[in-house]
Amino acid sequence: MTANKILIKLTKNFILYFAVPVIILTVVCGIFPDTFTGTAYASSDYVSAYEKGKRIFDEAGLLSDTEREELETLSKKYGEQAGIEIIVLTHNDAHAVYPEKYIEDFEDLLFVGDRVYFLYDLYRGEIFMEGYGLAETYIHSKRIDKIFDSMENDLRNGNYFEAFKTYIIQSAAYMEDDTELNYDHSYIYDIPPVDFDLDNEYIYDDYDYNYHYDNYYKAEQKKNNILFNVWFQLLIALLIGGSVVGILAYSSGGVMTAGARDYLDRSKAGLIGCKDQYTHSTVTKVRKPSSDSSSGGGFKRSGGFNAGGFRGGVSSSGRSHSSGGRKL
Repeated sequence: MTANKILIKLTKNFILYFAVPVIILTVVCGIFPDTFTGTAYASSDYVSAYEKGKRIFDEAGLLSDTEREELETLSKKYGEQAGIEIIVLTHNDAHAVYPEKYIEDFEDLLFVGDRVYFLYDLYRGEIFMEGYGLAETYIHSKRIDKIFDSMENDLRNGNYFEAFKTYIIQSAAYMEDDTELNYDHSYIYDIPPVDFDLDNEYIYDDYDYNYHYDNYYKAEQKKNNILFNVWFQLLIALLIGGSVVGILAYSSGGVMTAGARDYLDRSKAGLIGCKDQYTHSTVTKVRKPSSDSSSGGGFKRSGGFNAGGFRGGVSSSGRSHSSGGRKL
């Protein structure tokens, strides 16, 4: 078989078994992006509903129409009394981002305000709360944990209306409680302080404050690692495949056996002289690494603890918030 025929055959095999599947995958990713990236909600629909006064976003369908209307009334009533907006979110979306970022992304859609959020992520079996503006100061992580304690039994037993009602009333009540407030909104992205919340009956490693660090943040770091990016992997695969085809095609044309020594007259070869001459020096400046970068490959986590031991974080748009989460 001649070199041209071998090259043609290799090219056909490469196109059929590699290039075509890659093209198909690329087209599918473009047509169905949500399957690969996942979107938690339709932002325009949420903003429109919010502007019309909606505060109960029950995407998981946990409430009846009557219950949802009553909770809307309670949210408005207690929210106006407390000077904040009280919002409920539920969903059962396998492609949604992790709970803390889900609420952050929702908040970033709205104008800056005083709000508290409760999210029930049924797919993961987790609940999460965040407070913004005045709610960040009054409804801090320790109080969030107490709200969860009051809601947990009802949530586990499917009494969602009673659970959400408790969240609304208790959140409003905390806005009038000045006994312990969170004034420090600078959060350090680290593990909780050793003496944080000593009265909590639960152990951190088994309970709420640490579980999302071990799960979500590691997953987020992996997602942001270029080695796990599908487009980067496809590019590498194309380069490797092209190199293999090129090497095989080059090798099929025969091997050159003659070298430089076959044309060199060693009896007349020799060094006639050498010379060193200094021309110039080069100074290279290297930027000092930033001290506030995360230890996880440059990915900055969204949650941490402040000097008072309160947990919180910062959204993508820079809005700080109190926060707390728990697995059911």
